[in-house]
Parts: sequence; structure tokens; C-alpha cells
Amino acid sequence: MIRLIFAMVLLGLAMLVGPILSNHPGYVMLVVGGITVEATLVGMLLALALFSLTLWLVWWLFQRLFHLPKISFGFLRSRSERRGRRAFKEGLFAYARHDFVAAHQAFQQARADDDWLQMKGVLAAYSAQLAGQPMLANQTAAALDQDDPDSWVVAADLLLKQQNPAAAVQYLQDKVERFGRHKVLGQLWLTALRDAGQYQRLLEQVPLAHKQQWFSKAEWQQLRYQLYPAALAGLAQQGLFDEQAPYWQSLSGRERKSLAANVGRAAVLAVQGQPDQAEKLLLDNLSLQELPQAWVAIRQLPLGRSVLQLRKQAQHWLRDHGNHAHLYALLAYCADQEGEAQQAQQAWQKATQYLPVLSQQALVHAGGVN
Repeated sequence: MIRLIFAMVLLGLAMLVGPILSNHPGYVMLVVGGITVEATLVGMLLALALFSLTLWLVWWLFQRLFHLPKISFGFLRSRSERRGRRAFKEGLFAYARHDFVAAHQAFQQARADDDWLQMKGVLAAYSAQLAGQPMLANQTAAALDQDDPDSWVVAADLLLKQQNPAAAVQYLQDKVERFGRHKVLGQLWLTALRDAGQYQRLLEQVPLAHKQQWFSKAEWQQLRYQLYPAALAGLAQQGLFDEQAPYWQSLSGRERKSLAANVGRAAVLAVQGQPDQAEKLLLDNLSLQELPQAWVAIRQLPLGRSVLQLRKQAQHWLRDHGNHAHLYALLAYCADQEGEAQQAQQAWQKATQYLPVLSQQALVHAGGVN
């Protein structure tokens, strides 16, 4: 729309100025060394444009034929600007080689040049954080443009990286209300609420997350396995979970019936001392298709020895899917819950054989067993 309006404005100016130049083209006379050049203003402008174009084409041709270097106008910049550009380059190299102290200093010096000021400040803040100087990182983030939501993202992200989610919640609260359509800001808001243990408030924000489209459909299908089980288990441990409460009933029926929500409800039953009912609820809703996404949440369930039916279901699925890594991981979980360390280790070996990315979880399991 803006381009269309701009084109219409140009056309209008051409229609207005064109007849004026046609009727009164102006007159230019140049006298140089006894040579007199006379032309209309329009003709002179066209001649200058063609002459400039010819010079550019000749220079471009010579560059290609003789590999001439590009012309630099760096000498026109001030000394401070040149110093800032050089510092920015040095900062990027230092950041790439993980010399974060030098990177922070270089990015701060690079602000002598006015280009990319915001980005230089962001890089300086993260460099200080990675250098193990959180206070300096927060100070650098606070010096960013506080009217820019991207600056809020940096400050909140730094607080989360510093394991201070309560401060991140306090910092983001009014900003999400003012600028709720910012996708990354909303994502950090939910993460901060979860990490701060404000589970009821977290569930209250889920409808807003859908309304403001903080996550794509694929992102949300994965994320809710991180939110619902943690939130429901946390509320159950506090004795506050109630399926009739407004924070739960305000969720859509699809959300409450999702496997992620049911894993959370199973966690509630397990926390309340009903592991058999928790296992039944999980089995009634678990599908092989969703197992890879749900696996991380399932392995957090404290079912104890109430995993007999879950083990049988995994073994049944393995008859037709003998190379399914997450099924072996599920068997390892069941064996671990029953205290069978050797069987758990064997199942983990099978799981990592078919899906090496599970090796990190296997190492965590081995550390817990030892």
C-alpha cells in the first residue's frame, strides 16, 4: 500500500512538473577556456546522467578485466568511527573464539560508531554474562533503549540464565501487559512463570498465549509437555490443584484432553499417593505416535512399582516396532521405577543404539544409579 501511494505521488509530480519543464525548459550556458556549451536544463541533466553512467560502466569493466581493488571512502569517516568499526570487528572475533571478556570490552568500544548501536549493546551484555559477570551484563542490558521490546527480551533472558526467574517475572509483568503481541517476550514470560514456580498464574496465561500467537502450532505441541506436567505436579505438591478451578476450566477442551495435560493429571495422582490410578490414566491416553514428545515428561512421573501395565504395553508395541528407541527408553524407565538397575541399563543401551541422541539421558540415568 505504501509503495502504491509513493508511486502515485511520483506520477502526480511528473504530471505537474513535466508540462512546466516542456514549456519552460530553462537555459544553461557554460564557458570554459573559450569553449561555450549551451543547452536546456533538462538536456544538461540528461547529459550529466549519461556521462556518469558511462564512467561507471568503464570503471566496472576495468575492475573486471584488471581485478582492481574497490574504492574505499573510509578516509571520510572520523577517527572515532573508524576506531568503533575496528573494535566491532575485533569483538566479533573475540566472541567467536569464546574470549568473552575481550568481546565485552570491544563491543563497548565499538559504540563510538553510531551504526548498529543496539546490536553492539546486546552483544556486550551477553559477552559479560558468558564471561561470568552477571552484574555487568545486567548493567549493560539496562543501558539499552528501554522503549524497545527487544531490550526487554535481553534483560529478561539474562535474568533467566542467571537462575533468577522470580526477578524475571517481576521485570516482565507490566511489559507483557503493555506489549503482549511480542512473540519472544511472551515465550520468556511463560518460561519465567514456570521456573519461578508460579504454576497457577502460568495456566492462567495459556489462553493469552493462544490469543497473541506466541507459539506456532508445532512449537506449542512440544512446549505443553514442558508446561502442563510441571505446573500440575507443582500445584499438587502445594495442595492447590483443582480441576474445577477457573485457571483449569478456562483452558479449551482440546488442551485439557491433550496427552500433555493427562500426563500432568497422572503426576497429580502420583503426588497424591495414587500411582495405580496414575498409571491407568496414562495408559488410557498414551499413543505410540506421541511417545517421543511425551517421553521427557513421562520419565518424571513418580510411579514407583506401579508400572507393570505400562511395561506390558511397551513390550506389546515392540513386537511390531522393534527398532523404536523411545520404547526401549520407556522400558528403562519402568525397570528403574521397579529398582531393576541392570535391566534398565540394558534397555538404555538398546535405546541409544537406535537413537544416539538419547545417550545424554542415559548418562544422567547412570549417574543417578551410581
